[in-house]
Amino acid sequence: MSVRYSLKGDEEDEGYWNQKEKRQNFFDDADDENEIIDWTGTRIEEFTGSQVTSARGTNKNASFTKPSRPVEIANNFPKTGTNKEISSQSEPKPEQPKPTQTSASKSYHKKSASLTIGTKNLSKPTSSSASSLESAVKRDSKLSHTEVSKLYAEVTSLKRKLQSSERSRWDAPKVSDTIIRMVMGEPFSLEMYKSLPDKLTLLDSAIEYHDGNSITAIVLFLKKTLKNSIFISELRKRPVAINHYAVYLRSMGDEEVLASQLQILGRKEEAAMCRYRLTLQESSPQARYQSMKKCTDSYFEGSKILHRETVLLREQCSLLNKQILIEGADSKASRERKPPFADCPKEAELYFLPLITTLYYCCKYHFNQSQSSISSPESLVKEFNMSEKQYVMTAAKACANQRKWADLDTLLAPKKWIMKTKKPTVGFDRIVGILLKAKAPNDILQKYMLMMDDTTKRLETAKKYKIHSVVIETLKQMRDLRGLQNYRTEVTYGSSEDIQLQTLLKNTSIKWKT
Repeated sequence: MSVRYSLKGDEEDEGYWNQKEKRQNFFDDADDENEIIDWTGTRIEEFTGSQVTSARGTNKNASFTKPSRPVEIANNFPKTGTNKEISSQSEPKPEQPKPTQTSASKSYHKKSASLTIGTKNLSKPTSSSASSLESAVKRDSKLSHTEVSKLYAEVTSLKRKLQSSERSRWDAPKVSDTIIRMVMGEPFSLEMYKSLPDKLTLLDSAIEYHDGNSITAIVLFLKKTLKNSIFISELRKRPVAINHYAVYLRSMGDEEVLASQLQILGRKEEAAMCRYRLTLQESSPQARYQSMKKCTDSYFEGSKILHRETVLLREQCSLLNKQILIEGADSKASRERKPPFADCPKEAELYFLPLITTLYYCCKYHFNQSQSSISSPESLVKEFNMSEKQYVMTAAKACANQRKWADLDTLLAPKKWIMKTKKPTVGFDRIVGILLKAKAPNDILQKYMLMMDDTTKRLETAKKYKIHSVVIETLKQMRDLRGLQNYRTEVTYGSSEDIQLQTLLKNTSIKWKT
C-alpha cells in the first residue's frame, strides 16, 4: 500500500496557497477534462481522441494516453518536507503502454505531478539513494526541477546527519561514565581519551572511587600511551597509584622491572629489598656474590634508613666469599682423600649455608687449625664478631658428633689467666644435654655431670638417665642419708655402684642430715 504526496514547488504562484482566492483552471481544476492549462492558467488547446493540438502546432501522428499512475520512486526515501498533502489511495488501474513524450504529454504531467512513497520500510537513506533518484528521473521524467532539487537537498541533509552520528561514535564519553562502567565490570574503552588532562582525570577519578582494578588498568594505559618521563613524574604525585602498580608488577613476577621502576619512582627502600630478592635467585655462588656486591653498592650503600641492613649485607657478602674459598680447597682435598676427609668424608657443600652452620663445618673438619688459616673456626669467630657462647656450643656439638672427646676436653678446659681461672661461659647442664643427644659413653657423661653446679638438676638428670655413680655422689654431697638408703633398690646387687653405696652408709665420719 502506498500514500500519494503532492509536492508543490516554491516557485509556484503564491495564490495557490491562498484559500480565499479562487483558483481558475489551475492544474486542470476545471470540469472540462479535455482542456490543458499551462502554469499561468492560460488555456492551451483542447484535445480529442488521438489528435493533440499545442501552442506550437498540431501533431497529427501523436497519440496520448492518460497515465494510470504517477511516477514511483524507490521507497527508501523518508517522508520529508512541509508541503505534503496525503491523498486517499485508490485501486491502481491496469498498466497501459507508455505515451510518446510529446509536449502535450509533458504539459499533462505538470498538472498531476505527485510523488508516491511506500509507507513500509521507511529507513535511513543508503548510498544507493542518489542513484535510485537519478534512475527514476531518467526512466520517467515526470518531476519538476524544484521537486527534484528538494529531494536532493533532503538526501544530502540525511547523509550529513548520518556522517555526524558516525563521527560521534568515536567521541570520548564522560570520564565519570567510563569509571562507573569500569567499577561495575561493564565493557569500556580508554583509547578515545587522547589528551593528557583527560587521562589524568581518569586516574584521579579512579583513585577517588578506591577501585584497585580500575586504578591498575588506567596506570597501564598511561604507561602505554605517555612518554616515560611524563608517566614517572605524574605517578610520583599519586602514591596510591604507585602501590597498585607495584602490586601488579609483583604479581606478574617481573621483579627486575619492579626494582627499576621503584627506584625511579623514589621508593628506594622497596627497590633495594626487591633487588636483594633477585640476587638470592642466583644459583651460582660466584654470580650471587657479584650480584649481591653490586646490589649493596647501588641500592643499600648511602641510605640512612638502610644502614643496619647494609652492614648485614656486607657481612653476608664476606661469608659467601669465605665459603667459596673454603669449599674450593676442601673439594680438592676430598677428591684426593687427604686429611681430614680420609677418615670423615665430606657430606655436603658449604655454599649458601648460614654463619652458625659454617662455623660447625669448620669445627668439624678444621678444629685444630691455627687462627691464621682461612678455614679456622677461631678466625671465623673473630671476623664476624661471634660470641664465645656461640663458639663453645657449636664446637661442642661438632666434637661430640665426631666422638672427639680430647678436643672436647680442650674446648671446655678452664682458661688460666694471671692469678685467676676463667670458667666456660656455657653451663655444663647444656653440655650434658649435647652429650646425651650424641649418645656419649657413661664415663664421659659422668665426668661432665659432676661439673654441673645445680645439684638438684644434676640429681634429676642422673636419675633420669640412670647414671648411678653420679646419683650416689650427689646424694653424698647433699648429705641425704634417707635418699641413699632408698636408692639401694635401684642399683644391682654386687655392682661397683652397690659397693660404693654400702661404703658410704658405713662411713660414720659423714654428718648426715636428719
